[in-house]
Amino acid sequence: MEYFEISELISSHCITYTASTRKWFLKTAPGNAANVWTGLAGRRFYNHPECELQPIPIIELEDYRGDDARFNRAYSLPEGRLLDYFSLGLRNFVSSRLKQLLEENEAEAFFTEASVTIEEEQYLEPFFLVAPRDMLPVFDEEQSVFMTCYDTSGESSVGRIDTFVLKTDEIPAEQKLFYLHINGGYRPLMLRSDIVEQIRSAGITGMKFTPVNEMKRPF
Repeated sequence: MEYFEISELISSHCITYTASTRKWFLKTAPGNAANVWTGLAGRRFYNHPECELQPIPIIELEDYRGDDARFNRAYSLPEGRLLDYFSLGLRNFVSSRLKQLLEENEAEAFFTEASVTIEEEQYLEPFFLVAPRDMLPVFDEEQSVFMTCYDTSGESSVGRIDTFVLKTDEIPAEQKLFYLHINGGYRPLMLRSDIVEQIRSAGITGMKFTPVNEMKRPF
């Protein structure tokens, strides 16, 4: 079975987030609210379903056409809709119809509902933060072509990647959606090819699909 990397589709419309949204979702310092929430979500999904989670904050959009977006994310709004897939930092969000398609195909993931406002008006449809059930260590370091980086303690990690190769024989046959674990913090989101074709046929917006042999990590 083949897999594709999912990423955001770059287009001509920019989004500007409010300061509170940027602070919660984009700040990466240890102990910040989003990191704490992500840790709790993982515990709840895997081992502790009774673990309480506070609702995640409303995603507040100040402007969805501004040229002065706070960071380099770009979006289109076909027929007045937000895209079905977008990212805030390391966190990926899907629309109700994309969530339904993934669930119908039994792509296991933890979905958390999030409200969206545009210029203080609530968007009619909810979005969902998606966290795949698994992160698989199937990056083939022997066959892939990449640069090795070293920190001040001498620990090595994967840097720029020119050629991706996956250990396909170690991916469970039923695996449909997962983060690819790579030593170095980079974690591409991978989706099975049969679901990719369904997404394309359904007119789902906002997603770019890259086959493994075309994947790159430029940094």
